[in-house]
Amino acid sequence: MTEIAVPESREMLRSPDSPALLPALGGGASPCLSSEPPSPLGYLVGCRTRRNLTGGSQSQVRRGLVQARRLVLASQIDEALCAIEQIERQLDDVPPAAAQRFRAAAQLLRAVGLAFQDNSLGALSIALSHLKGNGPDWDRHTAVTLCRLGSWQLGEFDVFYSLPRHQPRPQGSKSRAISSVLDLSIEAAAALGQLRIPTAKRLALDASAIAEAAPGSLGGLSALPACLTAQVLYEEGLLDQADRILRDRLPLINAAGSVECALRGYLVLARIARHRMQHDFAALLLHDAEALAERRGWPRLVAACLAERATLALREGRLKEARLCFEHLDHRTKTHRAGSGHIDAEIARYHTLTRWRVSWAEAPSVDAVAALRQVYHHAIEKRNLYLGCRLAVELAEMLAVIGEAEEADALMLHTLQVGAAAGLYQVFLEGGEGSGMLLRRAHARYGALGSADSEVHPILGSLLSHWDARHSEGQSAQPANGAGDTLSARECEILGLIDEGFPNKRIARALAISPETVKSHVKRIFLKLAASTRTEAASRARSLGLL
Repeated sequence: MTEIAVPESREMLRSPDSPALLPALGGGASPCLSSEPPSPLGYLVGCRTRRNLTGGSQSQVRRGLVQARRLVLASQIDEALCAIEQIERQLDDVPPAAAQRFRAAAQLLRAVGLAFQDNSLGALSIALSHLKGNGPDWDRHTAVTLCRLGSWQLGEFDVFYSLPRHQPRPQGSKSRAISSVLDLSIEAAAALGQLRIPTAKRLALDASAIAEAAPGSLGGLSALPACLTAQVLYEEGLLDQADRILRDRLPLINAAGSVECALRGYLVLARIARHRMQHDFAALLLHDAEALAERRGWPRLVAACLAERATLALREGRLKEARLCFEHLDHRTKTHRAGSGHIDAEIARYHTLTRWRVSWAEAPSVDAVAALRQVYHHAIEKRNLYLGCRLAVELAEMLAVIGEAEEADALMLHTLQVGAAAGLYQVFLEGGEGSGMLLRRAHARYGALGSADSEVHPILGSLLSHWDARHSEGQSAQPANGAGDTLSARECEILGLIDEGFPNKRIARALAISPETVKSHVKRIFLKLAASTRTEAASRARSLGLL
């Protein structure tokens, strides 16, 4: 069969002997009316209707792509993907050469949307396919960034480090700022995972600086480097600094942040609250994060929150509540639709850890230790040394309980050597009484002058001082249960009036203070309750028993 070329002419044959919508072929016979019957495939290829069925045009497609980009930046991913589908339907009604370029741009934008939805495999597949083509340099830059994001999440670091890197641009267009912030944030997250703490902090701060200097708001993307910076500060033991950064950005995280941003931000805030013995407030934060995950369709964040809630309950001796958290997580794991390797692996890890933590609390067993050790070894194999250190402290506690004191001491010392040298601090203060006992044994055993491991002695002394301060008898007897312990009497009074629906001016008149003073109090209340609206502040206050 001869090859059929479809002309660009929009004229239609409308003779009584032919169908109403056939391409005009410049005076020749239509291939669909040829004496040689075409194959079904030839008919589909040759007889493209020339009517513009969608009303699409090149300018309309360009506007659609711009709108889809804005939706992605605003974290309205479902709406963005719908807009991309509409664009793709219009591409058959624009010239083929232009359609090819637009289709590539739409596919790349789809990959960005999938990445925001935590679908690393889907985004990586499209990005790799795009790199095989000959698209514009800037599109290739975006594809490389997506490939690096996917390979980092999947733990494929040989691929991650083989991909080209682009120099961050502190000056330039908004598109360059977005790309630079995302590139630096990915690098910072990878560095943190490999315990290159100073590097992670520097890269995250650089990304934040570019986001602040960008022409126009970068939306929720600007919160990602801030969350990474706060996570590093938390691990360094600088809890107040981390808390301020995250509380200031919590409204932005809720409105337009990515799943990675929400996961890191909320978990750090909950752990800070737990460290301050504000257990109710920590639980409230995790409930809020779980609700956000449900709204945004983020199963990984749901699993992380349930696992953290179970851990929080176990630390307080609430075994029944921890068991309920695991049952919920177990149901979510079984009903989760597999598809993204990264999400699937993370949910499975949260499920395994929670299952055996609850089992251990019910009755310590060798099986629980073996399960945790397997997760620990897998983290090390994947070069996630940060997670490995966190698991090692917990594993050492378990080993000590089952009588493996020598292995427990060796693991704790090794973790101290690696973690403390890298800049980790807070992870050693998060454990239970067994962790404190291991720190004391390490201090007594390796603090002697001339010991080969005496370099960890100073950090051990500092850790024990903080441990004793946190676990002192007075603090344990009267733990702070929520943010209400940090609210002043005046703030509680204003909070009550807010709950009654009083505006600021009416509150000022009722309390005989200036409206500016009321505004200052309201701002502090919002920060302390991690709220972004008056309704949210009142709701959280009721949840904490403050109203």
